[in-house]
Amino acid sequence: MKLLLVDDHAIVSDGLQMLLQNEEGLSIVEKLTSGNFALAYLKNYEVDMMITDYSMPDMDGLTLVKQAKALKPNLKVVVLSMHDEATMVKDMLSAGVDAYVLKKYAQQELLNAVRAVASGRQFWSAEVNRALLRALQPVASNENQPTDRELEVLKLLAQELTSKQIAEKLFISERTVETHRKNLMRKTGANNAIGLVRYAYAKKLI
Repeated sequence: MKLLLVDDHAIVSDGLQMLLQNEEGLSIVEKLTSGNFALAYLKNYEVDMMITDYSMPDMDGLTLVKQAKALKPNLKVVVLSMHDEATMVKDMLSAGVDAYVLKKYAQQELLNAVRAVASGRQFWSAEVNRALLRALQPVASNENQPTDRELEVLKLLAQELTSKQIAEKLFISERTVETHRKNLMRKTGANNAIGLVRYAYAKKLI
């Protein structure tokens, strides 16, 4: 497999070469210092995998990856970056990156990343995976969170108390209890009292 290394820092590029040069089945064909140099090389030579820094002096990694993939759709791409922001990683994923390795872990992870990509798999640093998972979790809206009073009503509903009994216990009107019940059903997605009780158990409220 022919590898192209792209990094504007010679010391980093040399370190990557030392890390990879003894790996069986890999051949480093060139080390380049800019995105434009890399694109020019890809136009004229066969390359199977490109390992590139995200931050280049002439273009960012996303631009480089998009243009490189346009030139060679089957090119495998491993990106080294200091950034683990989910938005940036998702953009790189959409661009077709095969591995995203945080620079601080390159020494430990790059070889595994290259091996994974060479065998047709993807590789992401553990912190990158966590950032992506956090980004996939929906942000809870305060509007859809039961209020303290609604939770009190929910707990009493789970005890099979009637609206009248709940009203007496909380010193509120039955109409207010019914309003709280409707709000709870809307916020929890429940269709009836049984659904509300299931929600209460699922959220460990009772």
